This record gives sequence, C-alpha cells and structure tokens, in this order.
Amino acid sequence: MSRSLGLTAEARSAVFAPLAGPGRSEQVEQRMREAIVLGLVGHGERLPRETELARQFGVAVSTVREALDALRSQGLVRTTRGRDGGSFITSSEEGQRELLAARLSRFSRAQLHDLALQLGAISGTVAATAAARATSSDLANLRSITQSIDFDNEVSARRGEALFRVEVAAAAQSPRLVAEELRLQAEFGPLLWFGMRDQALRDAVRRAQLALIEALGGRDAATARALVDEQLSTLAASAISFSDRSRGSADDVDVAPVTLDDCASLVVDTVDAVFATLGRARDAFATTLAGLAHPITRAALDGSVRALAEAELADGAQLVIGAGFVATPGFVADGAWHLAWWVRQAGDPLVQRLPPRQLAVVEDPESEFFRDYTRLEWWRGVASGEPSHITGPYVDYLCTDEFILTLTMPVFDSSGAQPGVAGVDVTVSALEARFLPVFGRLGERVSLVNAQSRVVLSTDPTLAAGTLLAEGGERVPCGALPLALLRH
Repeated sequence: MSRSLGLTAEARSAVFAPLAGPGRSEQVEQRMREAIVLGLVGHGERLPRETELARQFGVAVSTVREALDALRSQGLVRTTRGRDGGSFITSSEEGQRELLAARLSRFSRAQLHDLALQLGAISGTVAATAAARATSSDLANLRSITQSIDFDNEVSARRGEALFRVEVAAAAQSPRLVAEELRLQAEFGPLLWFGMRDQALRDAVRRAQLALIEALGGRDAATARALVDEQLSTLAASAISFSDRSRGSADDVDVAPVTLDDCASLVVDTVDAVFATLGRARDAFATTLAGLAHPITRAALDGSVRALAEAELADGAQLVIGAGFVATPGFVADGAWHLAWWVRQAGDPLVQRLPPRQLAVVEDPESEFFRDYTRLEWWRGVASGEPSHITGPYVDYLCTDEFILTLTMPVFDSSGAQPGVAGVDVTVSALEARFLPVFGRLGERVSLVNAQSRVVLSTDPTLAAGTLLAEGGERVPCGALPLALLRH
C-alpha cells in the first residue's frame, strides 16, 4: 500500500476517533460533514452500522442516529433497508462546494485570519521540522503527489493540497504533529482551501508546493516556514474575498455611496446604542441593589443580575456576547471577589445555539489560577473616574475565547460608593458584519482602529484584526469614542 493511501486511512481514523468530552449529535454530525468535504468518505460509500459508529465515536447509538437524521435532511446521506441496505454518502462535488460556501459565510474575517494563524503555527513547525528530517524518499513522495494533482480542477487541487500537507507532517517524523495537522485540516482546512476555485491561486499553490520541496531538500527550515506562512495568508485572503462577494451580491444594486464621515457616524451610533442599553441595565441594577437585604451574598447578587444580563444578550442585535456585573473586592459578604457574568453560547456556526451560561472563574486569591480583575484595563478605566470605557480589541481567553471589545460603566449606590462595574463584551466578528458592508462601499483601504492604532477591522482582506498599524494616513475620529477610521 502506498504511503498516501496509508495516510488517508490515518486521516479517516482521526475523523472517526472518539469525541473529547461528552458526545453530542451535533459533534458527530460535524465530524462526518468534514469527512465528506475532505473526501475521506466518498459518494456512494457505505458508512459503518450505527452501533459501530457509536463505538468509534464513544457515544450512544441514539446520538449517532440523531446525527445521521441531520445528515439525511441535508442530502448528504441516504438510508436503505433490507439485506444490502445501510447508510450511504450521497454528496456530489457540487454539493460539497455548496456545503463549504454555506459554512464559510458563517465565519468572520477575524476568525478566518485566526484559522490561518493557527494552521500556520502547526504547518510552519511541521515544515521547519521536516527540513531537518526529510529523506530523499520523502522528497520523492512529495514530488509524486504534486505531479499527480490536476491543478486545472478545483476538487483535485483542494484534496491534493490536503494530502500534501499531511505527507509533509509525516516527513517531520512526529506522530503528534501528524495528528494535529489532520485534526486542523478536518476542522478548518476546507474553509481556506475553498479559495482554490480560482485558477491563478491553484497555480500559486503548485508553485508553493514545489518551492517547499526545494527548501526541504536544502535543509532550509526558515524558508520552509516562510513559504507556509505566505501560502496560508494568501489562502485566507482569497477565502475572505470570496465570502465578501457572496455576502454582497444581493445588496450591490442601487446602493447609495457613502463618505468616511458617514462610516464614522455609523460606528458612533452603534457603540452609543450599546452604551445606552448598558446604562439602562446599570441603572435598573442599582435600583434593585438598593432593595437587597444586607449583607449581600453572591447568590443574591447573581439573582439580581441574571435577568438584566440575559436581556442584554437577547436584545444586543447579535453584537453582545457577554454581559454582567463585576463586584468591587469585599462588596459581597461570602467572598472577597465575584463576577456575576453571563455569556452567549454559540459553538460551531453550524451547531444550534445554546442558552446563555454563567461564567465560572476562580475567585480564591490563594489559587494559582486566580486573576485579579482590578488590574485589567476595563476595570481601571471606569475605576479612575471615567463615565464609560472601551477596552480592546483583545482576545478574551478568560470568558469567550473571542476577539472582543469590552464596554464598561461604573455602578454607584445611594451613598455614592462604587460596588462594582457593569459591562458587556462585543465581538469583532459582529462588528465586521455590521460595518464592513458599508465601509466596503467607500471602495478604498480603510481600517477601524483604537487609540493605539490597533486594527479592529479593515476593508483590506489581508489585514488581520489585532494588527498594529504605523502612524500616518488620514484619521477620522469616531466622535468622542477612543476609535477612529484610518485611510491608508
């Protein structure tokens, strides 16, 4: 058996491996969708029986049955009865393309750039390691894969690129890197490879593969890593451009032109509306707080915050992903520190949304995992006397694992003391959906930046959120907000 076929079998094993944590039908459904998109299971192929799939995934048979029902409703699986019956894959190449396009449309620019960064962290290390470990046989195998790919065909190029990356990982002689490369490809790779609808990009992928083989043969780890980073950046920009065209196709007729000032006004109106809602919730909470029996406990505080936080999550026009109140240390009687905070649960864009969950954090200052939130900017901003503050963009690794802006306001009691801070988290992804369709009508390179010139979002598909821009270019303030539009 060839190494390529062997790795394809290994890739199938990774897709059908047991789920981490409690298994849900949505997770099984997602894994199987990705297997179909990657071509690890093909049109007409019979799937294992429900009991065997349940054993492989480590879930109940009923969970597998629900996942198969969902796949049947999407036209990806058909089931027949009888002696020769079973569940069979029915996805065509066009069907796979439509599936990828639907999933791609649910990812923001910030998320796609981050996917490319994550893939680059693994694939770049894979390439650099392979430069030190690849044998002449490995290089010959990679050349044969490149030669076997029909770069005039989108599906062949997409699947060939997937196999090429796995073979490079195999040449690095690291089982963990192979497993991680396979996992990332199954989960996210197809979103970036979708850009290979374009012939020029497919030709660029072919050149990149040949250049990488040459770098591996020359033991040039730095060049190998750089080639991978450059290629993934190009694929991400292509996927973003395609997604932009798909979203804008229905809205491009008879659209009025806009100016930079119009765009700045949109930013101000949007953020002011979020602050207005936060202010009303803050005032309502202060009134409720005045009526609570003292000493105030964490449970009583949570009970007074929850309905207001969930209302902000429900009414936030999909902008708000987290909301709540953070107590001044010593305010609650049964704990020095406390966050009464609720987070919207979204999960994978194709998985059904879940109800908000309360954030659970370590509040014991003696624990090594404790985090003093009074040191964070969103607290310090309003604790210093500001009536409101915007923090970010930053990666909210404590709460949402999203790229966000945090908007905060101080809470005061009847005596003028500050029992804590009220706030909301707004995702960069949601701001992209709100602003970029309008900003795009400017027809030029414009970025929304914070006071430090860190990019929140940009009309340039190659410019990732979080990038620091050099000073220069026309800067239009967004009212009194610590945000501006930068023409560059």
